[in-house]
Amino acid sequence: MTEKTKTGESQNKKIKQLEEAVAQADALAQQKSNFLATMSHEIRTPMQTIYGLLELMALEKPDEKMLSMIKTAQEASSGLLEILDDVLDVAKMDAHAMELDEFEVPVRLLVRGMLEALSVKVRGKHVELVDDIQPDVPFVVLGDPKRLRQILMNLCGNALKFTHEGSVKVRVCTKTKHIQPLTNGIALRFEVIDTGIGMTQSVCDKLFKSFTQADNTTARKYGGTGLGLSISKKLVDLMGGEIGVTSEEGKGSVFWFEIPTEEISTDEKRIELPDLEGISVLSVEDHPQGAREIQNSLRSMGATVEGYATFKEGLERALQHPFDVAVIDQGLPDGVGLELIRAITEQCPFTGTVMYTVRDDIGLSHSLNALGATYLTKPASRVGLGEAVKNAARKTAGIIEGPTKLLIAEDTNSVREILQRQLNHLGVEATFVTNGKDALKAYNSGKYGILFTDLHMPEMDGYELTKTIRENEKKEKHSPIIVLTADIQMTQREVFQTHGFDECLLKPVTLGKLRGLLMRWRLLEDSADDYSLKAKQSVIQKDTSSHAIDRNCLIDHIGALDDNTVTMMRMFVDMTTPIIEKIQTEKDLITLRELGHSLKGAARSACCVKLGDLASHLQDDAYDTKHCNVLRAEIKEEFERVKKDIEILALDIAQS
Repeated sequence: MTEKTKTGESQNKKIKQLEEAVAQADALAQQKSNFLATMSHEIRTPMQTIYGLLELMALEKPDEKMLSMIKTAQEASSGLLEILDDVLDVAKMDAHAMELDEFEVPVRLLVRGMLEALSVKVRGKHVELVDDIQPDVPFVVLGDPKRLRQILMNLCGNALKFTHEGSVKVRVCTKTKHIQPLTNGIALRFEVIDTGIGMTQSVCDKLFKSFTQADNTTARKYGGTGLGLSISKKLVDLMGGEIGVTSEEGKGSVFWFEIPTEEISTDEKRIELPDLEGISVLSVEDHPQGAREIQNSLRSMGATVEGYATFKEGLERALQHPFDVAVIDQGLPDGVGLELIRAITEQCPFTGTVMYTVRDDIGLSHSLNALGATYLTKPASRVGLGEAVKNAARKTAGIIEGPTKLLIAEDTNSVREILQRQLNHLGVEATFVTNGKDALKAYNSGKYGILFTDLHMPEMDGYELTKTIRENEKKEKHSPIIVLTADIQMTQREVFQTHGFDECLLKPVTLGKLRGLLMRWRLLEDSADDYSLKAKQSVIQKDTSSHAIDRNCLIDHIGALDDNTVTMMRMFVDMTTPIIEKIQTEKDLITLRELGHSLKGAARSACCVKLGDLASHLQDDAYDTKHCNVLRAEIKEEFERVKKDIEILALDIAQS
């Protein structure tokens, strides 16, 4: 063997080793990102419940001492949820899965709305929040409004943390120092200027690294994970910009970032906008500039808009005129938007509702979901606002051509029972089948005009069922297909439309969401029995923290707690008992995962939250024998708690 050959083989061997090392590093990074994403999701799920319960406790008019404790717990919960969001963003970035949107960004609304959202953090402090947006800054630019808001919130929140008196100013101008505009574009410079404690240069040099704070003393005194600035830097990098800080101890700091962008005329349609022709909108917004932007944006898409500034005026007008959609701010001078949405939903059931607010609040989101309302944070692009209005409008889904009978494909008995009860309450008839094959046969009979389908079913799943229908239907006919799923990823429009679905109904299905969807597709008419939000009974005002069945969830799903509720829950036990028994003895791992999936959907639809969570873990961890055996025991124990809680519920209802 020649020396040259030996050298070549040695080089090939080194290249192979390097490739293997890179592959291992990539796999490790992906594993870390998956772990962070999973942990963020798993912690967020119970936190949503905690925050929702805290909100309900606050509505019970507790005494001042108890209300103070509830507010403290809410603040702590919000802080934890913010950390979880940061962890999830880090996971996405490490996995190179973070993608930016390109929408219209109303710069002034972005900055002023963000400062309004932060105003709650300066109460009790001698700190003024100020905006300084130069006249040559365009009103609308191209970018990702959500991520720009996130960067500014991180920088401003950081400034407020270290500023005890003076001011925090957000300045926006077109005079950049570190980047040049793209061809035919512009560049913007954002500065967050504070009068806080300041920093040394050595601290400034390391600030934008993950989990880094000024020093250990700062970490103990001020708290935080040090992720916010790192995430901001990565987002600015994704935007093709630069970020930095200048500071002096005792004299405050200036955090800045510069990004390339493009100016967009408010009359220009650079992006395809939703068609809102013929949709009437009630806008309730007390900030004059915000109100003008909302009204102008919606009118540019064809909607007719009436604007009012107060709770009282908005409700009075909603009762006088049948609007298709109401777009409502949370902070109104004479009330809160959530209560206005409750009133409109109760008294004007055929008006869709959108909460459009600067508040990014998981508890508020929980309450709105139960009402069937859309939750949209400011500032949204014209596309985002238009899509929210279009989706909320009862008329935009379209009238079903031909038969209007509803066909539902769902293989879990208890889920079918709850859906049937909900439909009975709303006065809507439906035919149920238990697998995709039977659904396709029934659909092809020509008797049905709309299909609800689960994804995971025997013989033929929801994906294959929908694909087959779409391939066979004639071009001039498009049958609405709604996906029934517990997968939150499927709720994204670009995801469910890719698979041929028209809408997504997320399990567990609330009565408000089901009712709104049926209205949009004209399966529920004005003569339908109105669902009153006052159906909540005194029985649910009791402490439910020790219960295996979530009473508030039952109300949201079914509309009332009565003897029929108890009957339905006992049927759930009868239908679920064989699944529980089979889980205890099943040795085939694939079958065990399927059993976990079936139990998860059934338990969550029956509002047995912990049982549903345990079933979800079983579905995910069936291959981990040791953990799986622990889960079997916990599932059996929790199912016994459910059975006992049904009898407690029956007693509470009898005594109420």
